[in-house]
Amino acid sequence: MSGRPVVVAWCGIIGRMGLTVQELADIHSLRTRFLAGRSGAERPVLWAHSIELPNPWNWLGTGDLLLTNGLAIPADAAEQVRFIEELNRANLSGITLGEGPHAPTLSAEALQAADDLGFPVLATEYSMPWVVLVRTVADSNVQKGYSRLARIIRAYDLLRRTYSSPELNEQLLASLGAQCGCELHVIERDTGVELLPAEEPLDAPVRSAVLEHIAGDDPLPAFSRVHASPTTSFVLPVAESVRAVLVARQRREEATPDLTVLQHVSTIIGLEVERRAADELRTRAAGTRLLRQILTGTGDPELVATQLADYGLEHPPWCMVRWAARSRVDAGDVDTALTRRHAPHLVCDDRRDTLALVRAGALAALRGALAGMPSVRIGVSQPVHTLSGLADAAREARWALEAGNSLDQQVTVYGEGSSPFLPRSITEGEVAVERILGPVLDYDQANDSDLLRSLIAYFDANRSWQNGAEALGIHRQTLIYRIGRIEKLTGLRIQSIADQTELYLAVQTWKMLNAGTSAVAGSDESGSHRARPLDG
Repeated sequence: MSGRPVVVAWCGIIGRMGLTVQELADIHSLRTRFLAGRSGAERPVLWAHSIELPNPWNWLGTGDLLLTNGLAIPADAAEQVRFIEELNRANLSGITLGEGPHAPTLSAEALQAADDLGFPVLATEYSMPWVVLVRTVADSNVQKGYSRLARIIRAYDLLRRTYSSPELNEQLLASLGAQCGCELHVIERDTGVELLPAEEPLDAPVRSAVLEHIAGDDPLPAFSRVHASPTTSFVLPVAESVRAVLVARQRREEATPDLTVLQHVSTIIGLEVERRAADELRTRAAGTRLLRQILTGTGDPELVATQLADYGLEHPPWCMVRWAARSRVDAGDVDTALTRRHAPHLVCDDRRDTLALVRAGALAALRGALAGMPSVRIGVSQPVHTLSGLADAAREARWALEAGNSLDQQVTVYGEGSSPFLPRSITEGEVAVERILGPVLDYDQANDSDLLRSLIAYFDANRSWQNGAEALGIHRQTLIYRIGRIEKLTGLRIQSIADQTELYLAVQTWKMLNAGTSAVAGSDESGSHRARPLDG
């Protein structure tokens, strides 16, 4: 008989859709009582879950009741206070401790903190299984579950409809944000660049706080909270291959989102980010083929003009750009950054660097792309008005890149920066190479020999006969013989500092004139500078 009124009261609670902490404690059959924080007794209990991890606030959301045997609760009183404060900051409905052999002893300071915050701390008898308490909470929230399911279905339907409507696709974040009551942003983990269009740019302080919070975490937790005034932001990993995160900002401090809905929203956004990344890869590959056709002159001019229009590059003048990285920063990061800034370009990888066709006047976008990439150097050609002039522009970009390396400057425009000890233009370089190395090039071409290659190996080995010979796979005496042959052909002595300097600068100039163009064009490297393959 004593149990029957409890059952009636329980059913009445379910009929009103949802429990409060006080109502949960009033169900005598659950054998759960207050320890502290009674002023928060009217907090709704939307879900209950057992977690023994040390940071349960990263796994539970608003209105969730933490069930624990105490394994995750720290022993130190100050740490217990912080533990209670973090649970309260995460807007949990409360915590209930399973009494028994593992139950912790909460310090007076922790209990006082709970009272001050109005954060319910409960105790459940050891004989009460957690599953009974969980089912009680679940049954009381059936109607709320139907509402949540409807929002999740609408969110997936939004994704389906964006595939056939570019306009809806651009509004995806705003539409999904309306479903979960948040302002949504998707950013790269490393740079903070936004990957999907949002209603408003992410505030700089929030962006900085998020990037600092997730720095070094790999993998990221399912979600985490970042507190940046005036509201809290939730961070969820999406599209791990792109290293992106979803930042969901509460519109108001009191309007905390449903984390179950938010988790589904992050899945939807991850699918969209992956789709866009795949599209970018396909577009890049097609652009690479087009750029190679332009540089080799193998494409039909009318077809090339049509394809350039597809990339927003139909109108000259254009510039050729080369870039290279000296650190872990991948050259592809510049390409990605240009794409993010909607700067039209075609790009292809060369053996030692990356070559791109851009609009003339794209320096502002290039400098923006280089932000945060101090190791990257870029060489830019002079503007070109005809497709036939782009091959020469590619060499100008190579020359500018090498000049920038010698001057240690990030962006160098052909004709505006050069080493004081190297020719200032391609024409001057060609004259210098012909004057100093012309006899060597003629000899190699006539005899199918490797004199120039041997000279390069000698200088690359810092003038070490032994190391240079090993790099070539020949005997030390053979290398000495070949350098002697070069001395006879050029009239320069390798033991003379002045003559050696002339040979070295001529070799460097020859490299600048010949590096890259043949790899891009796919030729046999026998061009205007009589280049020969140097890689075997």
